[in-house]
Amino acid sequence: MDIPMRKKQILKYLHADMMKGCLSLTSRSCGKPTCSTCQKGGRHPIYLFGFSFEGKTKIVSISPKFCKDVQKLIDNWHRHKDLIEELTDINLQLTKKGLLKENDK
Repeated sequence: MDIPMRKKQILKYLHADMMKGCLSLTSRSCGKPTCSTCQKGGRHPIYLFGFSFEGKTKIVSISPKFCKDVQKLIDNWHRHKDLIEELTDINLQLTKKGLLKENDK
């Protein structure tokens, strides 16, 4: 298969619904003096999304109601990672050959 055709084939499978990062579940105390859970030594579950942005690691808390949606975006990233790497290689080959066109971008 020629390089431009493979590029078009890959682009058909990629979509914007993905995020690179990881989701983890941990727990913490809320710090409220009236919290019965924390007073008994318990902790509250908290979901954290970790990612890299502009060379720095960021961690953001995620509401439990959005965890499934965030995990789906992360799973999509993992499924498409290999295709993105192949697309990078294709674009590099096209650039080296002087064949990268404006409409390929």
